[in-house]
Amino acid sequence: MIMIKNIQIISQHSQVMELANDLKFGMLRALISSAATCQQLATVLGVSKQKVHYNLNKLLDEGFIQIVDDMADNGKEVYYRANAKNYVLDFALGEHLSEGTINGRGVIKSILESEYKLPLSLIAARILKESLKLKARQKLLIVTGKYNFPLVEKILTEAARLNIRTTLIYQDEEMIRSKFEEFSLPAFNADYEHFNRLLRSHDAYLNLNGESRHIPLKDPDKLKLRQSHFSKSAQIISEKKIRVAMMPGLLNDTLSEKAIESELQFWKALDINYDKLCKDTIQMCEELSVCKYLDVKGNDSSLRFMLKEVFAETGSFTNSKFQGHVINYPGGEVLMVPQPMSMNGEIRGDVAYAFGEKIEKPVLQIRNNEIKTYSAATNELLLSKAILGGGLDGRKIALVCIGTNPNISLGNIDNSFKQKSRGLLSVYWGDNRPFGGDVAGTNEWFIQIEKPQLILN
Repeated sequence: MIMIKNIQIISQHSQVMELANDLKFGMLRALISSAATCQQLATVLGVSKQKVHYNLNKLLDEGFIQIVDDMADNGKEVYYRANAKNYVLDFALGEHLSEGTINGRGVIKSILESEYKLPLSLIAARILKESLKLKARQKLLIVTGKYNFPLVEKILTEAARLNIRTTLIYQDEEMIRSKFEEFSLPAFNADYEHFNRLLRSHDAYLNLNGESRHIPLKDPDKLKLRQSHFSKSAQIISEKKIRVAMMPGLLNDTLSEKAIESELQFWKALDINYDKLCKDTIQMCEELSVCKYLDVKGNDSSLRFMLKEVFAETGSFTNSKFQGHVINYPGGEVLMVPQPMSMNGEIRGDVAYAFGEKIEKPVLQIRNNEIKTYSAATNELLLSKAILGGGLDGRKIALVCIGTNPNISLGNIDNSFKQKSRGLLSVYWGDNRPFGGDVAGTNEWFIQIEKPQLILN
């Protein structure tokens, strides 16, 4: 079966020269719409079959088109088809142009809306109304960097249309590094004081500044000061009942097939019926909350533990007793805090992720909630680094989570979103104190088990 890519980057001078020919350009446009034979193209374009055949070979040589093997016409005619739905000039070809440079974001938006019929504006409006539960004249504080700004742009537009007042704080990687490494302590303190003043006057806070996850703060005085301000922020959020939403991952903003597929997965995950997602997730929480023991089977894993706390991550704010204080996009997850000293068994994961890298086929022996032995098919040293560098609680399991979002594929999407995929079980190490636990691991990492069997006892 023929595979048509979303986008192909034109990066060679010879390719640009070929497309400067009107006939070749017209032939490629025709083959983007549908497969065709040499004779069919000659008829449509009003030129000889020999001329079309010559130019088809040129387009084949430059990698613009392909032969469709499964569409032969009784063995007499060959069918051709474009390799991609969209062809875009490499930015390097226009790096010295001040105007007229192709807008990469515009190309991606066109692909998502035209090719995949994704209603980006409707999704943004749904986040404001159905997820954050905002009404006209209420106030939304947004913190973002460059990479998640495509989502923010849609939210800002829809907020204006709905008469929701917005305040935007923009912090890209350069700004965050400067604050962490170059700001004086008084300037650093003033920045957080300013944020808390703004926070106090808003009804909801949306943190889409994923860049901050990848930039460490090492200055001990600044770390101490930041923690103090975080405590003040938490107090303000509690007193003012401010709705807080976050997105841990980052959108891609590059013109590549992989980036477009990942962003497609991201928007599909947000294009969700929040009411149904809420109902399904909370129903699972109710079932889990009354069981004494939970057994996890699958992929040769066998794990048993008792539950201390259960939370619902539905991507929206609800009145459910399982509702957590913060929601994370895209929604769809049940978060379970295991009872201390209750978890035993063996975890054989499909993959683990630590420090942004993949660890294949990890195997861990668990006794009383702690890792006793471990191994992995790849990156075992990275697994060691995650465990041993996690502090006194580095071996203790913090959370066990089950994804409930049916719109997330396990394919090409940010790793931080995958755990929301319906049926995927993730075991986490790190700090679970915000969820009512007592584990304070300093390294956050996780293992995923696909299609596990859950037995409630």
